Amino acid sequence: MIRRQLYLEVRISRLAVLSRRIAGFSVPVVLLAIGMHRFGLVEFDAAFASLVAGLAVALLGLLVAGLAFIVIWNEGLRGLDRALIACAIGVLVLGAPAFELARGATLPAISDVSTDVVDPPRFQAIASARSRGANPVAYPGPETAALQRAAYPGVKPFELEANPDEVFNLILNLVEQSRWRVLDSVPPRGGERDGRIEAVAQSLIMGIREDISIRVRTTPNGVRIDMRSASRYGSRDLGSNARRIERFFADFTDARRRTR
Repeated sequence: MIRRQLYLEVRISRLAVLSRRIAGFSVPVVLLAIGMHRFGLVEFDAAFASLVAGLAVALLGLLVAGLAFIVIWNEGLRGLDRALIACAIGVLVLGAPAFELARGATLPAISDVSTDVVDPPRFQAIASARSRGANPVAYPGPETAALQRAAYPGVKPFELEANPDEVFNLILNLVEQSRWRVLDSVPPRGGERDGRIEAVAQSLIMGIREDISIRVRTTPNGVRIDMRSASRYGSRDLGSNARRIERFFADFTDARRRTR
């Protein structure tokens, strides 16, 4: 008599399978949004909408994975590995955006920061580089200035006793070292003309453009440096422009110390 062994097949959780598929789909959506904007194939609005869609898909994958964990625990189903993979993908996709949002959650909704809010450095060459859908080149005004002062008290003009031409050349060298794309540079001419450098910085991953104008003005006591950094798109910069100005002045101080 042949003995037959009965095997009880343990089913795989459909939610676990679905969670991995959803989370996996978010990756090409996010990469496509980043790539299209990075290489200038689409404008910011379209790329941002695609990016948000990809992040939403990743979040959905995480939620479905959470439900899968509950079902697997209660019903003893297989598929834990698939749910864990979905969670890992979701965390990787959402990690950096979540960090930036958390860091900028308490910061004001401004996207244009200047060391001089009364007479901010102007965007002249940058004005022709901005598209119609970009933010206005004019500084927003007193309301933005008040929010800026409260949130970033360290963003102030840099004054020093030095030769204007030497200061201008050092600043231009730092701008080039920062790999910002220089659109225009006009050296100072005594008390007749301010020095001006206009450049464009891009974020590391998505290539989001932020415009920069640096002014070198001769004063009776030496030189005053003003810097303006503004996001080309969006109403909230999550603190990136203020951090750029503070970091640049810190680099300038270090560079002057090394050249002495």
